[in-house]
Amino acid sequence: MLNDYSNILVLFLIVGLGFFLGQYKWFNENSNSAITKLLLNITLPITLILSITSDFSKKEFIMLAPNIILPFSTILILMLISFITAIIIKIPKNDRGLFIGLCSMSSTVFFGIPITLAVYGSHLLPYALMTYIAQTLIYWTLGIYLLNNDNNSEKFNILNVIKNIFTPPLIAFIIGVFLLLNQIAIPSFITSLFDYLSSMTSPIAMIIIGFIIYTTGFKTLKINRPIIFIIIFRFIVTPLTVFLIGNLLNTPSEMIKITILVCSLPISNTTVILANKYKADVTLATQSLTFSILIYLIYIPFILYIIHKV
Repeated sequence: MLNDYSNILVLFLIVGLGFFLGQYKWFNENSNSAITKLLLNITLPITLILSITSDFSKKEFIMLAPNIILPFSTILILMLISFITAIIIKIPKNDRGLFIGLCSMSSTVFFGIPITLAVYGSHLLPYALMTYIAQTLIYWTLGIYLLNNDNNSEKFNILNVIKNIFTPPLIAFIIGVFLLLNQIAIPSFITSLFDYLSSMTSPIAMIIIGFIIYTTGFKTLKINRPIIFIIIFRFIVTPLTVFLIGNLLNTPSEMIKITILVCSLPISNTTVILANKYKADVTLATQSLTFSILIYLIYIPFILYIIHKV
């Protein structure tokens, strides 16, 4: 377990690098946008293809696939509980969709992939991808519907939903599964190229997180009741929900562990962008994101300890 802590510490040092790159103006919104595109469109998709085709057998994947019911069930139950909570604590109606998203969705791309690689290596990355797929499908359908319905900001467009679901990482996952199931080998020189590019994924993701913390700043942070409940959902309710559902469904222990790890991550930064688009409370989204990242730096040793004991 000490080795896991060491690997996580390295990632957080890179987060610090991203923060200082922003502070000393070596990094700005333009450069952040550029490397985010590099991450989402090239290095992350390549990492997913490489992991699925190199670290998994056809038989292993077929046995794994049904376990996607665990993250699906977890996210939907969290959305239901957070909806009830939003009513009880009197979250304004036009922010309920946002509150539900903040409570139930985690940063599966920017945190999930690097953390999984650091703790378990690439062989178990497909387990984490089950959560990524479940969250992508739910977030860009039900999640967007709730955000849009709260504010009636624009007509619900099914074509936009489909476009947002089929992102480069999800397309890469589909390609990887196709290659695996049809036992199509990737040429060795392409694999070598993918190895080089894949190694950039975690550092780039952590630098982006560091820059997000810098741009948000600390002076404007103010904790309030909605943020307290969001943090409780992220780091207490979520792992308990995964554990209970996983055991109820007799899910393999490795799937339960990785789903706990990935679902109990900080808030997805995509939520901040969507809060602005759908005229929800951007301040709540931004501050929830920053608080969740800062608290996660302290929380990670505890969740790792719990996972190792499961």
